[in-house]
Amino acid sequence: MNTLKRILLIIGLLLAPASSLPAMQADWIKFAPPGGGFSVLLPAQPKELELTPVPDFSAHGYGVTVDGVVYVCLFGDYAASVHLNPDAELAANRDNFLKALNASLISTKKIELDGRAGLEFTGESADSNLQSQVYLVGNRVYQIAIAVPKGTDASADASRFLKSFAFAGNKEHAKP
Repeated sequence: MNTLKRILLIIGLLLAPASSLPAMQADWIKFAPPGGGFSVLLPAQPKELELTPVPDFSAHGYGVTVDGVVYVCLFGDYAASVHLNPDAELAANRDNFLKALNASLISTKKIELDGRAGLEFTGESADSNLQSQVYLVGNRVYQIAIAVPKGTDASADASRFLKSFAFAGNKEHAKP
């Protein structure tokens, strides 16, 4: 059941319209969505994504496209009645995200941020290289992802984006 929820959520994120802006600004903004419990640096102000409603799961997603590079961040809460296996949920999130994009897994590794377990993974679809981090804290899922068109070098931006994720109330962002 959790797999279906994750697939519907990811598809909603990816099909939702994101603002497309040229990369004119050197200064990124700190984005902390209301009630999100996290912040992340982005090259432009993201727009809220329209997500497909899923029973027993409330989700919020935000995205922006700058020079063809798509930046997405989301958080969502499973109902208190849903009991999750953290390792299995993180792996399912990764696998469903890649499946929804017809992408193959390139690398994956367990990560930890402020004592919270997560997964970091990369993937490849026909037209994009993907990088993502996903965390599960209780019944809340956090995910940030970047899709870079093949043939585009956005490694500095991808690194800046991924390294900037911080849980609320914790240390400031690492300086890029």
